[in-house]
Order: sequence, then C-alpha cells, then structure tokens
Amino acid sequence: MKLDLTRSVFTARETDFIIERLKQASARGLVAEKPENNSYLLAAYAGVEGKGISPKWNVKVYAFSKKKKGHSIVCVDTFTLGKLVDGDYDSFIPPDLPVLRIDDAGWGFPLCGVMVGVSDGQDVQTAIVPVEFFRSDVEDNFRTKRYLTEYMDLALQLLGFYRTSPDRHRIEICTGYVNQPLREELRILGYDARVGEIRGLLQEKLEDLYREYVIAEVGSDIYYDPKKLQKSDIALRYRESLEYGKKHCPDKIKTGWKAISGG
Repeated sequence: MKLDLTRSVFTARETDFIIERLKQASARGLVAEKPENNSYLLAAYAGVEGKGISPKWNVKVYAFSKKKKGHSIVCVDTFTLGKLVDGDYDSFIPPDLPVLRIDDAGWGFPLCGVMVGVSDGQDVQTAIVPVEFFRSDVEDNFRTKRYLTEYMDLALQLLGFYRTSPDRHRIEICTGYVNQPLREELRILGYDARVGEIRGLLQEKLEDLYREYVIAEVGSDIYYDPKKLQKSDIALRYRESLEYGKKHCPDKIKTGWKAISGG
C-alpha cells in the first residue's frame, strides 16, 4: 500500500497498515512503543538510540475524530515514517561521512531574534534572524513566516563555511519547528539529513553565544536556558523577561507571538 503520509486524515484500513508496519519496525529494534494514558491514542512509537533513528523522532496515531472525519497521525518527520512504512530498513544505516549538526536558540524566548548554529564538533558558526522577523509591526514578516526562509538561508550560508556537500557530510538537525523547512531543503539538495538530539559542543556553545547576544541587545543578563529549568520555572522566567522588555526595550519583543499579542 502506497500512502501519502503528509495527509492529516487516514482511513481505518490505512491506519491499521501503518500500525502493523510500526510493529514490524519495533520487532527489528528500530523503534520502541511509547504507551500513554490516552483513550484516543491507538499507537505511539519513538526512535531507538544507536539504531539510526533518533529517540527525538516520534509518531502518534489517534482514533477516529468526527471533527477530522478520520484517524489522524502526528509525526516529527514523515520522511522517516515513510521509510518505516515502506520497510526500507537499510536507509537507517548512516552513511560513513563526517557529521555536521544544526540547532537553534531563542525560539521560545520572548525577546530578540533567533540564532542558528552549525558545528562540526570542533567549531561552531552562528547567525541571527533579527527580531524584526518576529514582530507584527514590521512589514509582513511574521504573518508570512519569512523568518523560516531567513533562518534556512542563514543556515545554508553557515554550511558553506565547512565547504560541505552531500558527498562530504551528513547532517543531524534539531526537531524544532524553525528547522523543518531547512531539513526538507537539505534533503532536496541531496543531503542525508536526520532528526537528532543535539548535544555536546553545539548545544552548550550555542546557549552561551545566544546569552551574549541578548545581553548586547537589551543590556541585561535575563536569558535563561529552558533545558536547564523546570516547566514552572520556565513560565516564571518567561514572564520576567517579557516584563523587562515592556519596560526597557519594547522594540526587542517578539510581538508576533500569540502569547504576547493576546491573539
């Protein structure tokens, strides 16, 4: 059965077929079942460390919904899901190439722009998508999501620093929303681009460099690394940062965000 997995709604027969293929992949150790206490959830799987699919990759299959008029699938990366459904297990063996990693910083921070970083494990290169791309009062940048194109263009420029090409490097990229168009563009260009959990030098250096950027922009060390905080603490630090912005640097607020605009 050949399926268009970019769709949002599936028939019962299609859903059964997908779940069966996920079970087969699980038997091979490529993915693992991740059950949840949710009566609408028919199946949930995530990648397995060291098997070619990052644990950051996941898929959830939900039961029939009257609103959607069918079963639905939520997946971090439907490209990977397609390989599993097709039984193309050999494609999960990474090519024997040096790895370049890509991550972002500042996406959930209410002030300033968003940083993109690329690393070969020894060096980190960064660029900034300015806050103007995340404001509702600057041309039509936010409504048209121009920040996604800007982020992608900057990342491709940074990759050029490493003189990369599909036959010289493979790429691991964070799951975040801002990385999705970039990930698909890299695949179009011929790269082996995989969802991955970014650790080590890039993760640590990127947070430090973003903090330095925020200090330079707003004059205060108010940035926080959400990965190092509890959820309740993140909400508190978010509100504190936003209040600082309203008082001291309103032009640095990401006013396009619904949480900020009230939309």
